[in-house]
Amino acid sequence: MNRLLSALLAAPLLAGGLLVAMPTTATAADLSPQYVQRSARCPVCGMYPYRTPQWTGQIVFNDQTASSFDSPVDMFRFINNMPLFDKQHKPADIGAIYVADYGTKAWADARKAFFVHGSTARGPMNDPNLPAFATREAADAFAKANGGKVLAFGEVTREIIKSLNTSSHNH
Repeated sequence: MNRLLSALLAAPLLAGGLLVAMPTTATAADLSPQYVQRSARCPVCGMYPYRTPQWTGQIVFNDQTASSFDSPVDMFRFINNMPLFDKQHKPADIGAIYVADYGTKAWADARKAFFVHGSTARGPMNDPNLPAFATREAADAFAKANGGKVLAFGEVTREIIKSLNTSSHNH
């Protein structure tokens, strides 16, 4: 009886040990924001995002490649019409979306960020744009000082992006 009890108690421990010892083949993709190279070009307008760090946006795909944008508006244009700007990826391939906080230039999760629509701030092409902020408080303070309305990621509609389309930046 003692031998049977010992065997029954040892079996789960052995099985657990085998599971721990087995190598795992699936590793999580690193979807962290990537350094924006000096030579990187915005796939929407061709500008260099490196030159406008307070406006930069970035999409990191599940295959760990990234597209960097010179502004949040171009990032939204890309998202709204991926087949036009990227033949290798589909919307389902998007792993993470980032924007630079306009005030700090630090990366923020775009889906949790806040955007100011209708402010006096001009984007990289001197057009109306959507300054982005990591916190609602920072966006509210910016809107109070510079005009505009604070929007969450999901409130930035195609119509808003189209309304920011001027003749010098026509996509």
